[in-house]
Amino acid sequence: MPYQQDLATYPNLEMISRNFGWPPPGAAALAVGRLAPEHEFPTTLPDDAFLDALFYLCAHRSIIRVRSFHNCLLPHATRPAAICVVRRGDEEVRLGSAEIGVVAAGGELLLAPNLVFHYIEEHHYQPPAIFTEAVLARRTITPPAGVLL
Repeated sequence: MPYQQDLATYPNLEMISRNFGWPPPGAAALAVGRLAPEHEFPTTLPDDAFLDALFYLCAHRSIIRVRSFHNCLLPHATRPAAICVVRRGDEEVRLGSAEIGVVAAGGELLLAPNLVFHYIEEHHYQPPAIFTEAVLARRTITPPAGVLL
């Protein structure tokens, strides 16, 4: 997963649209949380309500799934980078093989790797406010019936 600045145009959107029939051509989609160790990012302590809402999206609303896993490449103080498995309550999710999507208040599609949960919880990454607001509002992207992402 290559680095991309927050709120830049989401990469490969036209290819995804062609291959999956969604989103419609010309849709505005922006990237969030495509981090890399050589690029700084804003940080803050995460809020539990936000983490709960984001975990739900990662566990139950992931889209654009791939057959492989991306590991976190950011530095870890206590353990080496590995496939991320996260837990909230009794539920466990393996991250790094899908995207999550929400709709901003202005209608833009905001797409993030599901690793964004790990980035926020472990590395205290602060995503853009429009992403946080959309996650908390639970405005998830729902592809049309029959479209498998």
